[in-house]
Amino acid sequence: MAYLRPGVFVEEIATQAPVVGTVSTTVAAFLGLSDRGPVVPTLINSWSQFTAQYGSWGTRNSLAEAAYMFFANGGSQAYFQRVTATAGTPATATRSFNDTTAVTPVATLKVDAKNYGTWGNSIYIEITASTISTTYFNLNVYYGGTTQANVVERYNDVTMLTTDNSYVVSAINNVSNYITVTDLVPADSFDATDNPAVVAPASAALASGADGTLPTSTIIVTEVTKFDTISNALVLNVPGITAQSDVDTILNYAYNRGDVFVVIDPTQATATSASQITLSNTYTGGTAGTPALAYGAVYFPNLTIPHPTSTLPGATKLTYPGASVVAKYTTTDASRGVFKTPAGLDARLANVVSVDKLTNTELDNLNNATKAVNAIRYVPGSGIVVMGGRTLKQGYTDRYISTRRTLIYLRKQLSDLTQYAIFEPNNERLWDSLRNTVEATLVSFWQSGGLRGATPGDAFFVKCDSTNNTSITIANGQVIIEVGVALQRPAEFVVIRISQYDSGAVVTIS
Repeated sequence: MAYLRPGVFVEEIATQAPVVGTVSTTVAAFLGLSDRGPVVPTLINSWSQFTAQYGSWGTRNSLAEAAYMFFANGGSQAYFQRVTATAGTPATATRSFNDTTAVTPVATLKVDAKNYGTWGNSIYIEITASTISTTYFNLNVYYGGTTQANVVERYNDVTMLTTDNSYVVSAINNVSNYITVTDLVPADSFDATDNPAVVAPASAALASGADGTLPTSTIIVTEVTKFDTISNALVLNVPGITAQSDVDTILNYAYNRGDVFVVIDPTQATATSASQITLSNTYTGGTAGTPALAYGAVYFPNLTIPHPTSTLPGATKLTYPGASVVAKYTTTDASRGVFKTPAGLDARLANVVSVDKLTNTELDNLNNATKAVNAIRYVPGSGIVVMGGRTLKQGYTDRYISTRRTLIYLRKQLSDLTQYAIFEPNNERLWDSLRNTVEATLVSFWQSGGLRGATPGDAFFVKCDSTNNTSITIANGQVIIEVGVALQRPAEFVVIRISQYDSGAVVTIS
């Protein structure tokens, strides 16, 4: 590869070396549709925080369903990215205050919904007099009605005076989940003789909010590049996106970025396991090609969950499994590490009523397909669990999710920890320092169970000395660190061989 800019470059290479075989900073990420919410990646830590920023259920619900299932399954934090085809408009209203300088009422305060969409047309604002003085006022925000039960935010004793600590723009814009305000005449700041009483009516409904057109799946997946602003490694799900070209776009992004793994939803709810295998076999990894297939895994089938909005007893609905599975990735990372496959009896999915029963033949076919599909099934005594741990790519290094994610984790850790070496003198002292840094990281990872081997020497090797840092590489501004790791692989098949033992004679049971 060509080295064109200063930095740390991590290359993954095949090695002939006889290698025998702590806490992840990976964060979940979801890309999809919502009636409301920020249009930049936003970190959310709970379902209640999600509803405060994005609302709950509307006409565009893919992000809401993902958040609902992610947090129900133990997820602790995730980035959400709302997508629309064309930018809509935020609902808005303008209030005029009496200003003695201008004699007549002046349009002074513009109030907009926090983000665009028709949802903002349900916002009402009310301005009342403050008890402090006539230069202060109170602003109340209502949502969905004008009764006291609809008050969602109160801002007391704010002012239009730009030099005041209670300046309305600073007081509201930094904290509100519903509105932003603009001072239309900041140069005409209110003084002690001005009266900020609002021209009647005191209450006003925000209006003219528009959603923007509904995006196609192709438009949705192109928005994945907005996650470039996030420095964490990501486990990414785009709810309900299953078409070949769309999935290939996401896989291509994951591969080129190098620190993203994609959880892919199954096709429509009525699909059979055979049709899912047929679809999965179409994925190519996009322009990155076959290597990108190692950066994604497909799960099947869809899940039946209690209907989150219906009042009918026992009402259910189908939902995609991706968000629930992503939660198992993050909880497994936290409790065990990236080297543990997010599957097995401890990967039980919560808030799920049922899942289609798969026959043994279907399970065999899913796991051994050219591009494997990971099954979700009911196991007596354990519930509905994830029972598959394969990527879309065949091959010793790339077959298992845990090995690919271990490599993602290590390349990011080593890259981040060696940034200090850039522009340092390229000599033995730097090589020793880099070698010690990398070895310390790998020892810690081995001790946590992330690498195979009875000793660190069995688990990894690190080479950074004069044998691989020659006068030529030094002249080219390069420091070469060679690292080999003995990756853990999951016990996918537990084989018990039973024979009959009778008075010292062994009779094999076939």
